[in-house]
Amino acid sequence: MCRKAGIKADRFTAALAKAVRGYEEVPISEIKRRIEAGEFILQGNITDGEVLKRLLSLYGKFTAEGLECQLYAGDEPCEVQYFKNLLESYKETEEWTEYIMDIEAREDGEE
Repeated sequence: MCRKAGIKADRFTAALAKAVRGYEEVPISEIKRRIEAGEFILQGNITDGEVLKRLLSLYGKFTAEGLECQLYAGDEPCEVQYFKNLLESYKETEEWTEYIMDIEAREDGEE
């Protein structure tokens, strides 16, 4: 599985630049260049829940501004629900891990 997640948009706006710069210190000219080149405006590791939250937030802001944008898992377009499902899966895994660690800690305490 590719570990990259990202977002692309169809055009530049001041609102887009402001939103992106809320997550990454990048010159406006670089944001424009990424859009014109068809590159990810913002990207990160798909296994990082915070990255997915940022991308979902940007997606919401961009679509509210009337921009056409697309989320990506690797180089494949994906739907918002895919990222939401990943976040839920990561949360469940974290909760399960904590549960198992609690059990192991209690067992160690009984010895």
